[in-house]
Amino acid sequence: MVSTPTMNGIPYQTNPTLAQEETEKSGDLTEPEGNTPFGGENAGSYNIGQDRYGLRIQVDMDDTPANGTIYVAWLVDNTTGNDLGIGQLVDDELAVTQKITNSSLYNLIEVTEQSPDTVGSSRNLSTVVAGTELDD
Repeated sequence: MVSTPTMNGIPYQTNPTLAQEETEKSGDLTEPEGNTPFGGENAGSYNIGQDRYGLRIQVDMDDTPANGTIYVAWLVDNTTGNDLGIGQLVDDELAVTQKITNSSLYNLIEVTEQSPDTVGSSRNLSTVVAGTELDD
C-alpha cells in the first residue's frame, strides 16, 4: 500500500499499479509419433504468451499443406479432450490473440491438415500433423 495525500491534505491508502507480467513460451512443433500428437520430426515452431489483451499465439509450419487442404491450429486439454480452434494458418503462419481467461486449461498445441469443408468446431484427431506439449 502507498500513502498518497488528497487535495485537502488527508492521506488515503491506494494500491500501487503493477505492470502485468508477460510470460512467453516458444519451441518446436513436431510430427506425431506413436499415440501422441508430437515427438517425431520437427515440423514447425510456436510462440505463446499472456499479455493484457489475452493469449498471444504464433504458429509457423515448415511445409505448406497438400493441395486442397489447410492447416488449422488448436489449443488442447489432453486430459479432457477439450479443444479450442485458434485459427487457420495463412501462408503456413498464424498470429492471433485469443481472449482466454484460463489458458492453463490447455496443455497442447496441435495443428491439423484438412480440407476446408471439413473444419468444424472440434479437431479431427486423424488429421493432426504437428503438436507440442506446453509446460507449466
